[in-house]
Amino acid sequence: MKELQPKILSGRPAAQGIGIGKIWILSDENKPVHPEKINKKDVSKHLEKYSNAKVVVTEDYERVKRLPDDFDLSEIIEAQIQTLNDPEVDKQVTKKIKNELNSAEYAIFSTYNEYIQLLEAADAKWANERTIDIVAIRDELIQATKEKKRVFDVRAGEIVFAEDISPTAMVKLSHKNVGGIVMEKGGLTSHAVILSQSLGIPCVINAHWNRYNIASGNSAIIDGSTGQVILRPSRKQIDEYEKRREDEINRYEKDLEWAQKPDVTKCGSEFKLRANVEFLEELPKISTHGASGIGLLSTETILFDADDFDVADQIEFYKKVIESVTEHAITIRLFDAGGDKLIEGSEGEANPFLGWRGVRMLLDKRNLLKRQLEAIYTVAGIYPGRVKILIPMISNVEEIRIVKKYCKEVQKSLEQSGINFDKNIPIGIMVEVPGIALMAAEAAKEADFFSLGTNDLTQYTLAVDRGNERIAHLFDSYHPAVWKLINMTKTAADNAGIPVAVCGEMAAYPEAAACLMGLGIKDLSMNSSSIPRVKAMLCNHELSEMQLLSERVLMAKELIEVHELLENWRTK
Repeated sequence: MKELQPKILSGRPAAQGIGIGKIWILSDENKPVHPEKINKKDVSKHLEKYSNAKVVVTEDYERVKRLPDDFDLSEIIEAQIQTLNDPEVDKQVTKKIKNELNSAEYAIFSTYNEYIQLLEAADAKWANERTIDIVAIRDELIQATKEKKRVFDVRAGEIVFAEDISPTAMVKLSHKNVGGIVMEKGGLTSHAVILSQSLGIPCVINAHWNRYNIASGNSAIIDGSTGQVILRPSRKQIDEYEKRREDEINRYEKDLEWAQKPDVTKCGSEFKLRANVEFLEELPKISTHGASGIGLLSTETILFDADDFDVADQIEFYKKVIESVTEHAITIRLFDAGGDKLIEGSEGEANPFLGWRGVRMLLDKRNLLKRQLEAIYTVAGIYPGRVKILIPMISNVEEIRIVKKYCKEVQKSLEQSGINFDKNIPIGIMVEVPGIALMAAEAAKEADFFSLGTNDLTQYTLAVDRGNERIAHLFDSYHPAVWKLINMTKTAADNAGIPVAVCGEMAAYPEAAACLMGLGIKDLSMNSSSIPRVKAMLCNHELSEMQLLSERVLMAKELIEVHELLENWRTK
């Protein structure tokens, strides 16, 4: 029989590192659940099956919470437990069994599916990724009603291939010392990816391996830094990647030594590297990886039940975050979701990324905006001078004025209630819409600072949906037009005397960070894992070198020229 040749897949890099080992396929053991009616006399039996299943799954989650880890993962697992015990979900399942005479399995399946469909219709990245967690709870409950328990017989060093992975499964797999994770689905903010980053497990997502003839026991290589997956690698490829893995480990250990050193270039120019944060599980890496506070705190997931969120809970969340960064500041981005059907009164949209999202939604849902501002101003009163507010999706100057008006109203209300608050919180805007970048001089008269969101700025400038796999190759933040808009924004900020930062993941690439420094942007925010290597690059070069690089990049007329300039810089 002819030997199968190596096959190279291109996925999306999610967690750095190289994994080399045998493939272990995490199969979907859950068969479709079909409608099944029961007799009235069996209702109590099915209610008991459902109740017992909840107990079994909850106990399993509690055991996972108690597993020893270098990182506190309890918040993620607790979120699963709270969803499992949601009274509204429980009410619907019980109703389907008692009133509609559905079997326990189908009552669970149909109730959770209604919730999943609602999330999928939202067309918001964070909401779509949340469906993975809900599907996991649904399937684990159904398995429990059948008195079946999933066994992970993966061996240490094996590469797990899956369609997607639930948080609890991810934690269990991590204790098997797996060599890497490859997922068909998932996103960079999914729990599985956050956990893989925290636990140091190489991970590649959106790699469509299922269409190829592979089986458990085949060999594979994954590169979590490039998103490359090699099926059935040759001996030469294995040797090459083993050497690269060794070099990468040594390089990372050296880069990590820079984490606690001052943020200063070789010539003495100061800069700030901050962390982008969404989950509490990311906080431990902030100090160990040398972040100077949080440049972007995303609030979408903590405001999941947006119309009914509790202000006190928000205050506690913000307190945990700010206490984790000692004397440093945090920048809290206001709720940013698009086409979100979870918010009452919203409707499905043909193009949600260009629709009802960010500040547009907030100005329609003003009660939501005011309640979030109330929580932020209250926390800032406890930690004065350490909180900034960031407004997302600004496309015209009037939107800034309106948000500032509501900030004044919230301050007045807090003052009347005798609640201490910080009235001097800086209010900045995300520069992610090309229109506001072109009008940056006018926007600078209203904003206290700019924060460049390079992911969306690229998407809107190039008219490329970054979630569309068919045109993903056209999404490139190094495009000359993007650099020109960044430079235009920086010039406007300088003329107005306000600071400008970058919070998009462009800053996570050392060569791009060097070019941004050359443009004069010395406040960069990225995922914590990227900070050591970026810091090592900036500390080992002089500002004049970076300025020369940025001059050449701004002069480039073709994308390939920019890539060549940055690649040469990275490898020199």
